[in-house]
Amino acid sequence: MARTVTSASRLLDVLPLFRSDPRVQVLFTVAAGSAFDDGVGDYLRDVEARVVSWAQAVDTPFDLAVSASANGELHRLKAPLLLVPHGAGHNRLLAATSDITGDATGAVSGLARRQLVHDGRIVPAAIALSHHEQLTRLAVECPEAVPLAVVTGDPCFDRILANAARRDRYRRSLGAGDRRLVLISSTWGPNSLLGANSDLVARLTGELPFDEYQVVLAAHPNIRYGHGGLQLRLWLADALDAGLVLLPPQQGWQAALLAADVVVGDHGSVTFYGAALGRPTLLASSGREAEELDPASPTAALSRALPRLDPRRDLLGQIETIMDTYRPGAYDEVTGRTLGMSGQAGTLLRRVAYRLMDLEPGPDPAATALPDPLGERGEVLSFLVETEVRDGTVALRRFPAVGEPGERVRDPHLVVDAEELDRRLLESAAIIVRGDAADGWAAETLRRYPGCFMAAEVIGARRVRLALRDGRRFEVTATAGERGDPDPRCLPSAVYGWLANGNGPLTTVRVGEREATVRLA
Repeated sequence: MARTVTSASRLLDVLPLFRSDPRVQVLFTVAAGSAFDDGVGDYLRDVEARVVSWAQAVDTPFDLAVSASANGELHRLKAPLLLVPHGAGHNRLLAATSDITGDATGAVSGLARRQLVHDGRIVPAAIALSHHEQLTRLAVECPEAVPLAVVTGDPCFDRILANAARRDRYRRSLGAGDRRLVLISSTWGPNSLLGANSDLVARLTGELPFDEYQVVLAAHPNIRYGHGGLQLRLWLADALDAGLVLLPPQQGWQAALLAADVVVGDHGSVTFYGAALGRPTLLASSGREAEELDPASPTAALSRALPRLDPRRDLLGQIETIMDTYRPGAYDEVTGRTLGMSGQAGTLLRRVAYRLMDLEPGPDPAATALPDPLGERGEVLSFLVETEVRDGTVALRRFPAVGEPGERVRDPHLVVDAEELDRRLLESAAIIVRGDAADGWAAETLRRYPGCFMAAEVIGARRVRLALRDGRRFEVTATAGERGDPDPRCLPSAVYGWLANGNGPLTTVRVGEREATVRLA
């Protein structure tokens, strides 16, 4: 029983329990009533699930029903019901969810008596919990349900751990290369990262050096389906133009966590999983998570313990500091209070499900691969570039030319691709770059844009032809270093910096972790 895209995704994490078993036929139904149910039907069609109507589902006897949400008219199902959580444990207060109306202050979603009991009868036949800690809170919320609770561990986290060896594959899929990958995670609501800091994603994407950092956003499905994908892309337009990778709402965040070098998040489950994986983690939210979280939950404890990202201060410096000072295992004690029974969730959940179906389970299925994270991304066409020249070496940093540069770039020059649509950037550019060579293009560009100092044509992966306003012409050839080729669009900036500040010959260009020997003719 799917209610939202989030709960449907968690059900797909559970489905491998029934792999290669011809005795089991899986059907889906969608229970209406959530404010975020838009997109569930499309998602299930995309994975080619067999979907039956809610009316048919409640009129038909089944051997087992599985739900990752305790909301809705689950009591109408004619089947033993297995409840599984749709996040990292049970953390949110019912008053903070829009699926529940009425006075529910203090009740914990998924453990609350009003969700588990109908007309005096406990609705689920089994309640899967990820840790014994949740049993204690269930005993407070709904003591009569404790005999039906089973501690099984977290199948989602187990699946992430099982795919850890694919980190490099997922990094390639996200286009990280040798850059550090920053995963931004936002849950939904006014206290979320996006709700409390609407410009933070664009600032992070614009203020981190492009050749050293790749920024990826995992936004909670409720954001996309509550406001619409079109609206989300409009809000994130500057960040997408600056190179942000926006993950789809259905999947990708698990693989992105494995690929990440640092996580910037809020009080959502993705941040919790990131800290549990040992990723350096910064909390960037409004500081009012207590309005949404059970204060006794491990997620609330983690929110109190994580270092905060201050959006008013230098963002690059804070990212560098957390990566340099992070102590592995710093939050294991907290995250371990939710993610118990590591590696056993598949086996334990399978036993519960087959017991409820009155079937003998076969051998435990092997772990399943996480799909490659294929995100939506924009193309960066304009850069603010700072250069430092020392002993024939030009070291440069490129920053996407989005928003106000502020103090993040020292004495920059503007490099703009010839395909840039913003005429203001073209008219302000010191260097205009074309991705190939064309007869007469350089002269025409210098004539059309009188503020342009240099027109550059890329004529190969390691060669660029330059035309300067004063009539000089150069050809730059690079020889790759051990870590690979710098982007050839960096070579014009290296020459620009050398002409402005160099005293001797130009011999080397350094961009991020990449370095090349250059020859100037």
